[in-house]
Amino acid sequence: MLIPEEKISEILNSSDIVDIVSESVILKKSGQNYFGLCPFHSEKTPSFSVNPAKQIFHCFGCGAGGNSLSFVMKYHGLSFPEAAKMLARKYNIVIDTQHLDPARKKQLALKETLFRINQKVMAHYEARLREAPSGQSARKYLENRGITSATLDEFHLGFSVDQWEDVVGFLKKARISRQAALNSGLVVPRKNQSGFYDRFRNRIMFPIFDINMQVAGFGGRVMDDQMPKYMNSPETPVYSKTRILYGLHAAKTHCRTARVVHIVEGYFDFLTLFQNGIKNTVATLGTALTAEHVRILKGYAPAMVLVFDSDAAGIHAARRSIKTFLNEGVDTRILILPKGDDPDAFVLKHGPDAFLDLAARARSVMPFLRQVAMDTHGSSVAGRARVLADLIPYIADIQDSALRSLHVNELAETLNIDEAAVLEKVREQVIKGKTIVDRHPDMEPSESELASDPRERQLLSLMLQWPQIISDVADSGVLDHFYSQQLCRIGRIMVQADPAPDAFVTRIMTRMETDADRELIASLAMTDGMDDNTDLKDAAAAIIQRIIRIRKKKDSGLTEKIKRAEKSCDTDLMELLKLKQQEIRQLHNGQ
Repeated sequence: MLIPEEKISEILNSSDIVDIVSESVILKKSGQNYFGLCPFHSEKTPSFSVNPAKQIFHCFGCGAGGNSLSFVMKYHGLSFPEAAKMLARKYNIVIDTQHLDPARKKQLALKETLFRINQKVMAHYEARLREAPSGQSARKYLENRGITSATLDEFHLGFSVDQWEDVVGFLKKARISRQAALNSGLVVPRKNQSGFYDRFRNRIMFPIFDINMQVAGFGGRVMDDQMPKYMNSPETPVYSKTRILYGLHAAKTHCRTARVVHIVEGYFDFLTLFQNGIKNTVATLGTALTAEHVRILKGYAPAMVLVFDSDAAGIHAARRSIKTFLNEGVDTRILILPKGDDPDAFVLKHGPDAFLDLAARARSVMPFLRQVAMDTHGSSVAGRARVLADLIPYIADIQDSALRSLHVNELAETLNIDEAAVLEKVREQVIKGKTIVDRHPDMEPSESELASDPRERQLLSLMLQWPQIISDVADSGVLDHFYSQQLCRIGRIMVQADPAPDAFVTRIMTRMETDADRELIASLAMTDGMDDNTDLKDAAAAIIQRIIRIRKKKDSGLTEKIKRAEKSCDTDLMELLKLKQQEIRQLHNGQ
């Protein structure tokens, strides 16, 4: 363990998995568990379950599972030590990092250094906006854009002066090493290797916060027509543009309350909407929306409104984003603003109520696409054929067969085309597009699971939920008869663990070295195969006896024959392996 086991236990005992998961997933209570849409794969019907009694989560769709630490690791893309430190900070637990190996300690130190640098530079940019003589033009610009002083303070806007080495000099005075400064992305090495210069110059500066309220990076905007208009920090160990949305740290609770999120493109679009009361809003960072963005937002609101300008670029951006939302099965609406307006200008001109009225009447995806295609191609025979060609790929991407059928019917009526012809085109597209099985990779059973008896899983499930039977399992020697190496390994870990029932599942989970093992533990612990009247010891004894008896009966010396054949390169080896596989299939069928 890189972190002392007693510290891990303290973190897990102090944390509540429902609270932790609820920060990222909308959960609803059903019986003893909570359910929500899985943040790790696309789905419309909730299959993601959180069990507060066992302090674990498990997705019955993709197989993801684990405890509080596992969730934080997987959701935020963190290593185990990083996740432990994140939860430790949340619950005011002190972790001594001296137990970390040098590589991990260096990695954690780098991230902490980058966050510290960004925090310092944010304050520096803020001071430049308020105090530097050249900041006067930036202050006037922001005032003309309608940005209030309260908004400036809340989102820590700043200004990068028009100098080549302003931040370079600031970081030198702060005794930040050259390598750390370079890693931050705030400075750029000169081509002649003679030093560094500032990445951002003469720009309004927007600090970009991650969901944990730490400054991950920066965005800068010019105040004239220079290009590029916007510039963002490069990818760093703490800044990933595919995971971060501008303003989400401030908007997340408002998105939960409203159950809808408005997605805009620019920093000023976000700030104007937010300060005018439309706080369930986020902005992209100059990149296309990714599936990861959408899955993160699904944790805060079930419905989304994409807000775009009415120009060709806005229409193109809307169409480019739609496929991601269709694949994720999200209730998505498209709001194209009146000609000449962006969200910022529209709200300042017409007010927030007018914007919300338009948003409430925003079109769903397929009607929007149909209208855009009809406006583009017209209603001639050739035009309708092109409309059909445009829309078929989108309809084919819809996973819900009933919804897909409805859109086929609507398109056929709109174009005055026989419905069967449209349906045939959709089928052709589906066949053409599916080169692999349409199944989430995590749903594929592992090799070790295939080579196991369902009774082995059942026995481990009983051990996890009722540790008092573990001594009986250990005494029986049944683990020696397991076919599955994975289940046998996990069973032996359980036999060696403290059988105290309090938090037993989470204790076992912390001993697992791979995600596959943790997910299997969560799956087994969620299985509830015994009623209240079942005698646990009798049930366990029956399973144990059945496994041992069947092995002795079914094995018939095949295992030893295979071992001997492998050693002697016997030509009968393949035939013996086939016989062994037949045994395993019979076991799966309960024979």
